[in-house]
Amino acid sequence: MLWTIRSPRLWTLLCRPPQRSFSFTLGRRLAEGVPNPPLFRKEVAKARKTPSFTDAVRNVPIRSQIIFVLAGTAGALAVGAHMTNYELFKWWAYIVSTPQAGLWKKERPPSSEELARAKYYAFGKVYSPFCASFTLTNMAIQQLQSGLASLKTTTEQLPETMRAMVTWSYVQVFQPILNASEGKRMCWAIGAVNCAIFLAWRVPRWGAFMMRNFTHNPLSGRSYTLLTSTFSHENIFHLAFNCMALASFGAAASQQLIILTKKVEQERGALSESSPKWHLLALFISGGLFAGLVSHVAYARWTYPRMIARLKAAITSPGALRTGVSASSTGASAASEAAVSTISKAASEGSHSLGSSGAIYAMLAITALGFPDAEVTLIIPPWYPINIQSGFMALVALDIFGVLRGWTMLDHCAHLGGAAFGVFWYAYGAQIWFTIREWDLPVAYFFHGFGLKKAKETASRSSS
Repeated sequence: MLWTIRSPRLWTLLCRPPQRSFSFTLGRRLAEGVPNPPLFRKEVAKARKTPSFTDAVRNVPIRSQIIFVLAGTAGALAVGAHMTNYELFKWWAYIVSTPQAGLWKKERPPSSEELARAKYYAFGKVYSPFCASFTLTNMAIQQLQSGLASLKTTTEQLPETMRAMVTWSYVQVFQPILNASEGKRMCWAIGAVNCAIFLAWRVPRWGAFMMRNFTHNPLSGRSYTLLTSTFSHENIFHLAFNCMALASFGAAASQQLIILTKKVEQERGALSESSPKWHLLALFISGGLFAGLVSHVAYARWTYPRMIARLKAAITSPGALRTGVSASSTGASAASEAAVSTISKAASEGSHSLGSSGAIYAMLAITALGFPDAEVTLIIPPWYPINIQSGFMALVALDIFGVLRGWTMLDHCAHLGGAAFGVFWYAYGAQIWFTIREWDLPVAYFFHGFGLKKAKETASRSSS
């Protein structure tokens, strides 16, 4: 059998489809409208750089906190100065309308001592010219006298022994309040607010709300907690210690504020005030805000960056880099888990702060500088008296050592900030307070001067 073998090349040539070239030359108009293809190098250069671990972590803000502290301090001082000027016109009007008391000579405005004398006279106290203190004539102010009378009426049906015990208890409770100075009463009022917030901490349902709004966390971005955390205490021992320190150093600081204000009045003219309590309250709020701001800035610019640097070093350490596919994946997962756990622990440890310690440090600084020869007795060993300036310097040194060592049990930066604010206020606070009161005088007279005008008109008609 014969086979006819054809050449495969011939079959390919016969079955090959006709070819057409796809390359052509563009016309002038068409070539102008077609953009040039992007180059690979240029596209790579335009690509966004992948941020590093340090760049990916956001910085803790401080601008809004600084603005809040400045506004809060200015507001506290302005309101305190306005309330002081209000009491000036209030008791000046009382003096004018009560000539039988002989509290004031009409040829000049009343002094601070005369305003205080009128205030105590209205409260049922008399001023003794032979001593610098005020003595009670009876059960003191009329409101408490009426309260005592109603109490006796209510307990008429009780036996005589029980009635005497109730009356004695009433006197023992209110007698120290009446004998206390205006500054100490303001300290007690602040302590009462602290106790009310402490009771709110005891409600289990409010735990998350209190943690969010009455503790300051620099990572939260909130600014108002710098103020609310100043009055907040979660631990009973923290509350008790701060309240006792506030009652002691706050009352002494109020007396020193009176002395500093009198020195400024001798230099710039008389501007009387009946009580330093509003000045003390403004000092407490301003000192607490500044102490919280110092703690916030220290955490944002020192503690937090150091923590991030330690985390970066832990992630990029040679021990976390392994050779081999399985070893590298296992090491990467272990490193990531360790980094997450460390971040969560560092974010919660020492980030929440609360308490009045910063404001109390400010009052302690004013007391130590104003009364250098005073002595204090600690409630913890050793119990023997020590000089107040020596004790203050020892506390400051302890706080500096705590900052350098990284102790987190106490907010040492807030303590140092409060102490610094107290030193500043001792040097320049009286001048600032006097200036703000001068600026506020026309406003206070516009809103509260009608009583003084009416009293003067009534006095002039009665004299004529």
